[in-house]
This record gives sequence, C-alpha cells and structure tokens, in this order.
Amino acid sequence: MQVRDLLFGVPSGLPPLADTEDPFADALALVDAQVTRVIVDIPAGVVGVLLELRQSTRLRGTTALLRVTGAVRQEWTGSASANRFTAWSITDAAIDRDLTAIRIALHCLPAGSLHLTGTAADFVLLSARPDRTPPSSTDPAALLRFGVVDESTVCDPLGAAHLRSSAPFPRH
Repeated sequence: MQVRDLLFGVPSGLPPLADTEDPFADALALVDAQVTRVIVDIPAGVVGVLLELRQSTRLRGTTALLRVTGAVRQEWTGSASANRFTAWSITDAAIDRDLTAIRIALHCLPAGSLHLTGTAADFVLLSARPDRTPPSSTDPAALLRFGVVDESTVCDPLGAAHLRSSAPFPRH
C-alpha cells in the first residue's frame, strides 16, 4: 500500500488507537510530530497531512496521516522561511467538532499554523518505508527531501482513529 491509497479511503478493520495516541480524544497527542507535507485534492474535498513521528514521544510508527474529508477550508500561514522545505514541529493542536463541521488547528515552529475544516477526519499511524536511493547531488530540492515520506511511499497502517461531525465526541 502507498500513502496515496489512504487519501482515497482508510481501510476498515484497522485496530483502534489507544486514547493516548488518538488526537481526537486528546489533540495534544500531535505535539512534537512534524508536518512534512500537505496534499490537497480539491475535486474530492480531501486534505491529507503527512506527519513525521521521530520526535514524537506519544505516537508509535514512523509516520502518520491526518486525513480530512468534506474539506471546505485549508489554510496555511507560515513565516517567510517557508519558501523551501522545512519540517514544521507541532507545538500545540486543537480539534473542535459540532454537528456540521470538524475544525483542526495545528500550531507549529518555526512560526506556522495549519487550519483545516471538513465533515470527517481520520488519523492513521503508519510504518512507512521511504525510498533510500540517494538523489543526484545536483538536485538541491531532492536532497532536502531525501528520506522524507511522500504520497508514493510504501507503508503499512498500524491503527486508526476516526471522527465524524455528526458522531458523539470522544470522552477524555
């Protein structure tokens, strides 16, 4: 399976995440994960956020995908240094839900915020296997991204959490 397959749908039957790993039960589970890529599919109304987990103390696996469907808003506000690849470390997170929408806010260092609004969200922990073939030394952009998971990376889902705008909100 590739990460892009999960953008189209999360397989049913994945083990549920423990509350300590479920950002819908505790948004602070996302703290110390790093935003490495945001994939927007406007016609499908899907936004996928790839997270690197090597710095996370609460999440297992190597990578996670936060997938928002029925997306009506995706807004990134970043510092001027955002013109080249940087790993954006999550320092604070909030997830709010009512009967019509789910709102996710990820606040990051260095100086960035990602705001997503949609009707449903999935969070999938992954064991990813990025391509380890070194890129050409004449391609600086490829060198910056070497070893970082993208949508073509092969992965194995470890577990998932789901949130729908019309479903009861998880209790702490």
